[in-house]
Formats: sequence, structure tokens, C-alpha cells
Amino acid sequence: MLSVTVTVTGKKITNVGIGSIDDGGNFRSQSIDQQSIPILEQEAVQAQSANIQGVSGASYTSVGFEQSLQSALSQLGTS
Repeated sequence: MLSVTVTVTGKKITNVGIGSIDDGGNFRSQSIDQQSIPILEQEAVQAQSANIQGVSGASYTSVGFEQSLQSALSQLGTS
């Protein structure tokens, strides 16, 4: 489970970060998250949407990130 925070200026996404993450303390999951989340955050800012590429080898993290991002953008009214 992870939640994404989004910072917008007007309608432009200026920052995306992790609000919370619970990977059950699994070392492998933590390692995957540490490698993939910065890439996903950068992709979201570049794409200016939740329409981003997943990170190979990080399917669950990528899907969770994208879903949380889409939810945040919908709440902000930017998607």
C-alpha cells in the first residue's frame, strides 16, 4: 500500500512524492521501492499526468503509484 502526494501550481504538477508506504517490512520490496519510486516520481512530473511508464521489475509498486497518483490528481481536479 502506498499513497502519493502531489504539489501543483495552477494546473502544472511541480512535485510528486510518497505520502506513505507499507511494504510489510519485506527487504526485497523495500529495495525495489527505493529504486523504482524516484523514477516514477520523475516520470509523473515529466508526463504531467498519471499516464506513466511502469518500472520493469516493480509491477506492484508501479501500479500502486499510478493508481494513487490518479486518485490525487482527480481530487485536485487536474485530471
